[in-house]
Amino acid sequence: MKLDLIPQPQYVHAHGDNAVSGLREAALVLRLPVPDERLVEQARALFSSVRQEEHHQEGNWQEEHRHQQEVYSLVSEGRTVNARMAERVAGKHDGYVLIVGEHGLELYAMCPSGFYYGLITLEQLLSAGAGTVPAVAVVDWADLKIRSDYLDLRTIYPTFEHILEYIAELARYKINTLTVEYEDKLPFRRHAFLCHPTRTFTPEQHEQLLAAARRHFVRIIPKQQSFGHLEYILKHPAYMKLRATPGSIGELCPHREGSYEMMAGILEEVAELHPDSPYLHMGCDEVWSLGESEECQASGLTREMSFIRFVNRLAAKVCELGKEPMIWHDMLAHASSQELAELDKRITVVIWIYGGSQMKHDAGVLIDRLRQAGIAVMGASAVRCWDDDGEQNYPLIHNRVRNIVNWVEIARREQLPGIINTNWASPFSLGSPYGLFETSRYPAFFAADHCWNAQAESGDFLERFLVQYHGIWPEEARETVGKHQWGLEDYYQQVPRFRGLIRRNSQTAALIVAVLRYELPARKRFPLHTFMFRAELFPGDEEVITCLREKYRTGYRELRLAKEELQQALLSLLPEDMAGLYLASRYYLLELYEEKLLELVPKLQDS
Repeated sequence: MKLDLIPQPQYVHAHGDNAVSGLREAALVLRLPVPDERLVEQARALFSSVRQEEHHQEGNWQEEHRHQQEVYSLVSEGRTVNARMAERVAGKHDGYVLIVGEHGLELYAMCPSGFYYGLITLEQLLSAGAGTVPAVAVVDWADLKIRSDYLDLRTIYPTFEHILEYIAELARYKINTLTVEYEDKLPFRRHAFLCHPTRTFTPEQHEQLLAAARRHFVRIIPKQQSFGHLEYILKHPAYMKLRATPGSIGELCPHREGSYEMMAGILEEVAELHPDSPYLHMGCDEVWSLGESEECQASGLTREMSFIRFVNRLAAKVCELGKEPMIWHDMLAHASSQELAELDKRITVVIWIYGGSQMKHDAGVLIDRLRQAGIAVMGASAVRCWDDDGEQNYPLIHNRVRNIVNWVEIARREQLPGIINTNWASPFSLGSPYGLFETSRYPAFFAADHCWNAQAESGDFLERFLVQYHGIWPEEARETVGKHQWGLEDYYQQVPRFRGLIRRNSQTAALIVAVLRYELPARKRFPLHTFMFRAELFPGDEEVITCLREKYRTGYRELRLAKEELQQALLSLLPEDMAGLYLASRYYLLELYEEKLLELVPKLQDS
């Protein structure tokens, strides 16, 4: 039996054809071996009558009912708790057992997160079935322990209210970790001059963010760049002297006096602001100018050893702060075995490879080399990245799907603890934004599907996404997808077709429709700038002028209409200045082209 769930459960068995109704109003009994208000809150949000029953603590009852004591359960009133059912997920990550039938409801788990995810599955079933749930047994668990999404706050990102909603949404798809690249949005106190003048979270907002994560069983990993990509730090006069070279605006010289002290102080404050986070990701990727400074050259060390020694100092500081340090892998890719042996073994190296025909081979080689050096490893796919396209209004889905599936296969084969599914907002902090955060939910939840269940079927993911993310009724989703024979990679181009059926996340659909409308005249339908050079080469040529006049009339009219629609979609999701930044990133060149064309062909605008 297939259920329209994301992630797809590990095991499903139907108990007949009759759906069960009235569960929301049914009387249920909740038993928790350890008090947890998060579970009580979630259960009562789903069901109108939940009675919490305390465990007995005295007499022989404790030994006789040891299994019940260890198990989290929610069962229909009058139903005997069969706690042994939870043993089916013993030793599994975040496992739960859900049984729905004529007798009512049973939900069991051996850990609070597993019980929470069982409630999330119930929520998805109730939502898709308009309050009815199929008679079914679900035994489910996660294949990967760490299933991380990524929040990149460097350029254009959601409003704070949408970030809080997004954390709850992550939990709905059983994502249990969020890596956050705050940059200048973190409410530093001792380094307050690093804070963005208008966009930094207030201390209260940051605590709200952490509280929302705790409430939804999402672990936050703070990402603090510590070697490269430090433009927002090294732009300050007091720190410019630490640049590896004057032109390397975001990269430290590791040997220069003050570099370690500066980063150690910032890392200390980041750790303090994340008391519950077990990890601290130090970044340390793409330090392009490493080795170019006088100090690096005078050190007599290779680039790799300069890197490793500086990173080891930072890692020791992070460990003192009670966190496990992480770094990206790329600056170690050419290190010798002897050099890798010098890396602090408390560091987890996260390998990011986002594509290429040799991806699985290269990842396997790197994992083997690092493990031979005694270094712990994790993987990183991308739900959005460069993909050789600096102006992508939504992810290049065929590349992203393949990368995600490959990384899950690698993680299973190599027994990695998890994957960080990175979601980049731009190539670097001063780069043009790739696209709005909302348009990346499709590959992000595809990644959630496969990180939970490595055997999840890709063929029906589009249908399941339409049901769960967009609230389209299951029958309508299957009929629409089947009628047009859409596949997994057709989502973005086909959003206009099913927009009228959407009952949830309609703002995302409106945004995708708006960027599609922009792309036609800007990039796909004979965009004017691709042949306006002819007006320069053949001035006064009637054929050229007539063609340009017609294409200008239709193309720039469509561009102006698309800009109005895109602006409206952006303002429902972003503050006005961020909406303006995104529009400028898309229209700046087009409007320069228009100015040049009007110079080349006078009176063109009058036509």
